[in-house]
Amino acid sequence: MSKTLAIVQREHRALAAVLYTFDHVLADIRTGKVTAEFALFDAVLSYVQDFPDRFHHPKEDEVLFPLILKRAPEVKPMIEELQAQHHEGIRLTSDLKWKLDAWKADPAKGFAQFDAAAQKFIEWQRKHMAKEERTVIPAAREKLTAADWNAADASFADNDDPIFGANPKKVYDQLLSKIASLAPEPYGLAERKEPKKPEEIPPSRREQLVQLHWI
Repeated sequence: MSKTLAIVQREHRALAAVLYTFDHVLADIRTGKVTAEFALFDAVLSYVQDFPDRFHHPKEDEVLFPLILKRAPEVKPMIEELQAQHHEGIRLTSDLKWKLDAWKADPAKGFAQFDAAAQKFIEWQRKHMAKEERTVIPAAREKLTAADWNAADASFADNDDPIFGANPKKVYDQLLSKIASLAPEPYGLAERKEPKKPEEIPPSRREQLVQLHWI
């Protein structure tokens, strides 16, 4: 597998793991098994809002998709739909952030609206990633040449500096660790009442969260 596809699919797995945690913790709150942990939801929303829009989608829109269109113009409608969804995701995550703030302001009544918006976003994001995994990525594997992959890999490597470099990536890795530390077992690494500090998480345990793949 090319470095480009390996990066894209690992980022999909990381986002899918966060969605898995988000979905299941909300379900437990809904049924009264756990109480709300706003710090967890702050971290989740930071991840699902910032990571795709600043780190993941630009690489697809600016590097991978144009290469695919050059070799497989028949998938243009699908790519245009995916690019439109990238913009729609910005609106959905902004709505989620607003509803989280409303829930914090009114803990007794605000959960239902946040929960409904979150379920809509989770389902939307899963379908979006599934569409990429099942249509665009196979087209890339089939149609792109060795020269195309070399260009893509070089461009993805260039993203390490300055905008998508080691420091921004480290921020998101740390945020993923924070989500793992705050989410209650069995979805994360925290006890139901006393979450572990991020620095206490063994790297192997954090990677277990990333390996959850709900596409």
